[in-house]
Amino acid sequence: MNAQSSSRNRRSDHRDTERRARQAQYRRLYVELEQILIRLDPPGVHSSEQAELAPEVASILARLREARVADDVERIVLEEFHRWYGRRRLTINHDRLADATIAICTAWNRFLAATQF
Repeated sequence: MNAQSSSRNRRSDHRDTERRARQAQYRRLYVELEQILIRLDPPGVHSSEQAELAPEVASILARLREARVADDVERIVLEEFHRWYGRRRLTINHDRLADATIAICTAWNRFLAATQF
């Protein structure tokens, strides 16, 4: 193995390590959002079963990059709950929605600072 090949392998190993670290941070963010939504349950439709929240959490998390302010996060959460449960079935508790928005913003900002995306 020559020096150039060795250097390339080290860079590849470094990228793999960084990718795995980012994936672990993203998984922690996912779990944190899931816990926030289970605990606060703004739409009042969930039991304590985490598996029931997987699609909602994934769809909210996928859209957080478009949020610039807390109002954007709140809008995203509402839109996704409406998408998953329909508008007529939901009775949103606005106090719990506000608490969830703050908690999600906090978790998201902590994730962005840690990953430096």
